[in-house]
Order: sequence, then structure tokens, then C-alpha cells
Amino acid sequence: MISTVLVPADFTIETEDLLSCIGELKNAGLRKVILLHVVDIHKSQGLAPMFERNTKARIEEYANFVRELGLETETLVVIGDVKRTITETADREDVDAIIMGATTEGFIKGKLLGRTTEYIARSSKKILLVEKYEAMKEGKEAYEKACRATFSRILVPLDFSKEAMKAIEQLQELKGIVKEVLFLHVIDDIKNMDLLDEQREEAKEKLRKIKEQLEGIKSQYIVVEGIPSDEIVKFTGIEDITLIMLTTRGKGTLMDLLLGSTTENVLRKTPKPVLIIPSSKEFEEEGWDEGEEYA
Repeated sequence: MISTVLVPADFTIETEDLLSCIGELKNAGLRKVILLHVVDIHKSQGLAPMFERNTKARIEEYANFVRELGLETETLVVIGDVKRTITETADREDVDAIIMGATTEGFIKGKLLGRTTEYIARSSKKILLVEKYEAMKEGKEAYEKACRATFSRILVPLDFSKEAMKAIEQLQELKGIVKEVLFLHVIDDIKNMDLLDEQREEAKEKLRKIKEQLEGIKSQYIVVEGIPSDEIVKFTGIEDITLIMLTTRGKGTLMDLLLGSTTENVLRKTPKPVLIIPSSKEFEEEGWDEGEEYA
């Protein structure tokens, strides 16, 4: 259950809009929001204490907004390395998820929600929700939230690996706010075209069983052939998806890749919000030897 979330704030996007989407999580058990601003020790140098003092008043304004949503709120202003401080704070405060933002035309260059978002997606063991924003005016920081009712129609790619199936567990935790789910399986290892129909039917049967086990959420499934990341991004538009739910890795033995190429490609390319579920400790230690699909 997502009861406590960490929201890094750098005051460069419509943070109130980002915080507004948090209210949607109340029906899924959200109780507390921790707002964090990191004064970049590498850029502020000797002025860090002054920036820290000035920031406390600004972040308190955001805290008041969250309190109006009926949520417990805590504010933190810390001097340090931005990427590491966010990850370490999430661990120290034992939050259930980190919520960040990115533009739909690429991450905001040189700012908190750029390479930092990618770093956290790779290194953190927390659930990460990346909201997407559309740039309304070229060259200006004016953004419009790309997705409303984030959890209304979720795309869940599945390769039937142990890690990918963690998405099913998370869906059950969110059933209070999820209205509909589309399960997608992409066949990308076609070795014999004569066996393609058999592969397709086998996948459909697995998806049918998953659909039957999913309680309290309307769902459907589809099987296609192609490159997983491309098919995932394509279907978000065709099916009017409001959120993509991915695990950090599916099948594979590349233990040095914490994020996984498909998840990383989707995170970069899609204009839709992405919910990333981290790999489990057991998976990291044991690994898989069935060939990479969604990793």
C-alpha cells in the first residue's frame, strides 16, 4: 500500500499541479506527503546556507496546499548532492513511493527533473511515479499536466516473469482508484513463424488466467508482435492509456542493469505518466536464465 510518498520539489514546474495528482492516491491509502528540496551543494557553494533559509518559506507554501487535500505533510530542506540525497531520504524516511515530473519533450535539461529522474529510476528501490508535462510555450517553463485521472486506464505490459508479475500485486493495492487495466504481451522472440500462432494462443491463455484472478478491476488483454518498448508506447496512444505500469526488469541475466532497457526506453519516449515498480532483493540475488524480454 502507498501510504507515504516523497515529492522532490525544485520550483521549476507547476508543482501544485503535480501535487494535485497526489490527492488521487488518498483512495488507495495515501496518508502522508514528505516534500523535499535539495540545495545543490555543487552549484551553491558558499551560498548554500542562504539558499536553505530562502527555500524554507517557499516549500511551506506547497505544504499548505497538500494539507488542504487532507494529508499529513512534512517538509525537508537539505544541502547535498541532489540525486543521492533524494534516494537516501526515501530510504531513511521509509517512504512507499517517490513522485516526480518530466516534460513530454525530453527531461528538463540541467535541472532536478532531468538526469536526476533517470538516476532515481535506476538506483532507488522505491516505487517511482513519473508524471509527464507538455511544454505549452517553447523556451518558457510553462507546462500543462499531460494526463488527468492518472489511474483511470492503466497499461500493464507482462512477459510472465516473476518480476513482471509484481505489477499484479500492485494493481490489487490500487484497486480503490484503478478503473480499467489493459494487459499487453509483446512477442519479440519469434524463432519459427510456423509456431507463431501457438505462441500467441499460449500467451492469451496466460493473460486470460491473470484477468480472472484480478479482483475488483475491469480488465482486458492483447497479444502483439514487435519490439516491446515501441509497442508499449504505441498502445498508450491507440488505447487512450492514462498510466503505464512497469517493473524495473523482466526476464534477463544482466544484473548490472537496474532499470532495464525496455523500461528505460518507455520512460524516455512516452508522453504518458509511468509507474515503475522496483525489482525485489531475491530477484537481484538469484537472477533469471530464461532469456531477456522486458528487461
